[in-house]
Amino acid sequence: MTNKARKRRRNKRRSHFPTALFIILPVIAIGIAAWFIFFKPMQDSVVVLNQSTETVEAAPVEKTESSISIPGFEGLSLKAGEKKQSVALKNPEQNPCYFVITLVLDDGTVLWESDYIAPGEISKPITLNQPLEAGTYPNSILRYSCFTLDKNRSPLNGAETKLTLRVKE
Repeated sequence: MTNKARKRRRNKRRSHFPTALFIILPVIAIGIAAWFIFFKPMQDSVVVLNQSTETVEAAPVEKTESSISIPGFEGLSLKAGEKKQSVALKNPEQNPCYFVITLVLDDGTVLWESDYIAPGEISKPITLNQPLEAGTYPNSILRYSCFTLDKNRSPLNGAETKLTLRVKE
């Protein structure tokens, strides 16, 4: 093989490099962007334990008139056979609304509903409508109903979060 033939072969191989680079780089960029969109860690909620009451607080967020922060967590621990519980839930102080929070089993049974909870305030400790037997209650729901801060307390958008109730002796 002559030197000219070798040079032509090398040049052909090198000419594919920019084309491959323009295909591979966008694919890598799209993959990284998808990872940040779909696997971005969610904001953690913080559980604050006092001697008598467990409260849930959302991570700090700026107060805006157009958004409402809904605390979310994976589960609640309750005492079996007792209506009075030592769990209380908080309305984050940056919220521009009252909360009314309802705890519901996956079959639709309403276990508890709070009074109006002002921003930055904590509900009274939960008193269940009926005691629960020991066990795990997956797919339970915390329903957040939101209301304006004026005297009319007009309904706003709300939310539902799923959680697991762990009821222990």
